Formats: sequence, C-alpha cells, structure tokens
Amino acid sequence: MPRARCPICGRDVQVPEDVLPGEVLDHECGVSLEVVISDGKILLKPLEIGEDWGE
Repeated sequence: MPRARCPICGRDVQVPEDVLPGEVLDHECGVSLEVVISDGKILLKPLEIGEDWGE
C-alpha cells in the first residue's frame, strides 16, 4: 500500500492502491485530505470546501 505524508501533522498516511485524483481520505489527526497525483507521485493536501450556492 502506498504511503504519503500528512501536510498537517507530518505522519504517514496509508493510501489505497486504487486511489484516484480528487479522492478524499480522512487521517487519524482529524483532517480530511484530498489526493493529488503529480508526475506519478501521490500528494495530499488539506481539503478545501468552497461556498455552496445551491447549484
């Protein structure tokens, strides 16, 4: 299982083999992380939720 680092706490995050870009993972430190795949590397960034205008 691939691993990536949590950008908030710095600990390892286990990432499923079949993860897709944009997928959201919940980490044990309490943050929701969005998967970004760049140049074949799996990166994680804190999930940003924009305003919902009911669209």
